[in-house]
Amino acid sequence: MRKEIFIQQQKRITISGSRNEQSVEIGSSAIDNGFLKQFPGPALAILLYLITHLQKGNYVRTNVAIIASYLPDNYDLKTIEEALNLLVERDIVEISPRREGDYTCRIKVNLENLTAGLATDYSGWNKMEEAGSTGPELRRQVLAKATPSEEEIKEALFSFAPPGKKEELVQAEIEKWLADFDLQILKELIRRVDKWIAKNDNPPERAFHYLEGIIDDWYRKEIFSYRRLKHFDRLYRETRELAFTYGIKGWQNVKPAHMETFKSWLEGDFPLSLPLAKLAIREAVKRKKDGQPSLKYIEDNFIRPWKEARVKTVEEAKKLLNSSETSSQKNSGKMGREQNWEELNWDFTDYDGLGG
Repeated sequence: MRKEIFIQQQKRITISGSRNEQSVEIGSSAIDNGFLKQFPGPALAILLYLITHLQKGNYVRTNVAIIASYLPDNYDLKTIEEALNLLVERDIVEISPRREGDYTCRIKVNLENLTAGLATDYSGWNKMEEAGSTGPELRRQVLAKATPSEEEIKEALFSFAPPGKKEELVQAEIEKWLADFDLQILKELIRRVDKWIAKNDNPPERAFHYLEGIIDDWYRKEIFSYRRLKHFDRLYRETRELAFTYGIKGWQNVKPAHMETFKSWLEGDFPLSLPLAKLAIREAVKRKKDGQPSLKYIEDNFIRPWKEARVKTVEEAKKLLNSSETSSQKNSGKMGREQNWEELNWDFTDYDGLGG
């Protein structure tokens, strides 16, 4: 059976099979600082095989023949053994002979040593410490500027990194964000994380984790510019207002289906303004005497007709409602008069008697 391989690109490239259990991400800064130079010949291919098949304790149960089956045919067993010995010499792997069925050894990967040979320069990152600035002070200075420089944004983001987190890993992440997002949205990111720290005494050591959560959400929604962020912020705020107007108490009670419906009112080929959408809800509640109107009722009787009529203001919507009511009342009166004629009781017996 043919195995399928998937390639997905979204500011990062993921190569994955249909049953992907473990993957590896190598940042561009690691490549720029010489990561690939540490692994001549098949050494890099062997390392990739090992770290994508790690078991608990960072071990892989394998042997040279099994490793060879994952590599190009031009790599013979001797070449593979030499590459493994190179990884041992550089303290990247440890090999323990141990026969377990078809496996003849256990290979431990020392992940912490993978970047030991990188030519990383941290002079820019240490500027904050050399100047004696604290993280909060540095971020306040950045937020006070209308257009901070890339270097200032970089240092402010780095100031959220907790003690003990590898600097080279933080640097690789931040370099990627600087390449993917505009500076204005990253400045807003700094403001939001600072606000989160101040709110309810949130622990500063968790700030970088919170920051990464925001970044992941932006990647999912493809928000890479400050302008697009403002659009999503407005939608978030306005859908909450619509939920409250509709009578949903508590943000936790708003279901995804509600959100999608409210968003569709505010977006599309002819988006309605928030005041118009709120008016639709209120008018539907006023007219629906037998309980809360459904979202479908509101959409069918107000939202869709207003979009089709390209209503832009509350005044236009009210005129349309009034004209509909007037038309409805006229039709109702006409029908009433016809019904009165039909309900007249003609006693033809009496008239027959008069005629006799």
